[in-house]
Amino acid sequence: MTVDTKAQAVMSELSDHETMLLEVDMHASVPKSGLRTDAILVDQEVPFGIGELFFSRTDTRGVIRAFNPVFLRVAGYGAEDMAGAPHKLVRHPDMPKGVFWLMWDGLKRGHSVGAYVKNRARDGRFYWVFAVVSPVDGGYLSVRLKPSSPLFATVKEVYARALERERGQGMTPEQSAKAIEGDLVAAGFANYGAFQIEALRREHASRDAARNRVVAPALVASGHLLDVKREIEQELRVLCVNLKEAELITTNMKIQACKLRSDRGPINEIAKNYELMMRDIRDHPRVVQTLRSDQGTWDVNDEARSVFMIAVAELMQEMVAFFREEVARGDDEGASAEMEVVAALRDRYREEADRAMEDGYRAVRQLSADAEMIRRMVTGLAMVRVVLRVEAGILRERLSGLQSILGQLDRFHDEVSAALERVQDAVTSLLRDRGLAG
Repeated sequence: MTVDTKAQAVMSELSDHETMLLEVDMHASVPKSGLRTDAILVDQEVPFGIGELFFSRTDTRGVIRAFNPVFLRVAGYGAEDMAGAPHKLVRHPDMPKGVFWLMWDGLKRGHSVGAYVKNRARDGRFYWVFAVVSPVDGGYLSVRLKPSSPLFATVKEVYARALERERGQGMTPEQSAKAIEGDLVAAGFANYGAFQIEALRREHASRDAARNRVVAPALVASGHLLDVKREIEQELRVLCVNLKEAELITTNMKIQACKLRSDRGPINEIAKNYELMMRDIRDHPRVVQTLRSDQGTWDVNDEARSVFMIAVAELMQEMVAFFREEVARGDDEGASAEMEVVAALRDRYREEADRAMEDGYRAVRQLSADAEMIRRMVTGLAMVRVVLRVEAGILRERLSGLQSILGQLDRFHDEVSAALERVQDAVTSLLRDRGLAG
């Protein structure tokens, strides 16, 4: 049976996603004549500048169709070697397969994907990049930068654990991908989609700082929107959790009422009303929506997407400038065509980022409305508290425990009021900076 026949037999039993991965790996496993991908590994890093960017474009099978001089120099290959070679040519064995599973999964879904990647140069040395890979007509386009943020160290630890699981426990790429995402969630990220956005944001900022460059205003604005939205959502989540915990106060009211041989009716009624009103708040559709967390690997909100797209667009703009210089020097040789591809991708991301930011500001306004809705409903709870205070005064001698419950209610209402005030202050500040207040 030939290799092609074997491949067809195997692929007939695989999912579309598994088939794509296998096609890429099978094609990549056969290097161009004269190229070796099994050079002895050297524990030495290939140096390159923080301001340099790698560029490459592949077809749908991962075969390299275009590249820039930085890629050639650092990887150690000539142009004649790189053209038509599989991108797996530079894959380092220290890279967990689960990372590539995540990358292909995102690309298959039409997303641009960001990932830290350790590559192998021709002489066996290594170099790290943060790669952003985007689907384009006929394949994929990748721009890569030198990682320098503190997050990079955390990722290397995550990768080391993933590699150990793959080698020691025999994890499949998909299983490894889920475990990697689990480690990132444990590190504070909602999912892989949220991680790649924050990673690119931090690497972008670290790179700009190292080069004494001012961060792009659009990236600052989108990052500020994302931070404020997270702050507001966290305040509302904590508030909703407090509402749930406050239901214990009504239980304590009922316990106190049971201590009365008579006249327990008013206290029971107050407890019942308070409990019902708190449940109305907690179960309100807008509150439930606030408590909902990201579900899938790639689920992120508009503000986060805008940060990622603007950061990618900034990298694409740098590549456009590079190709423009090549054309000006007369070193065209495909630079004009690649510049058009990159510029089109840059423009698309800028447009999508603008739309995502506008959607994000609308979402912030909605959160402000949600906070106001909660405030009005809590005001109703405050009226019940007043009635309880009156009853506590009447029953002071017979039921001293009510004073303690009133103290708990007072603290609860103070915390809610303070949280809602912080939410409104954050919204007002954000919209004022944007010129949208009023």
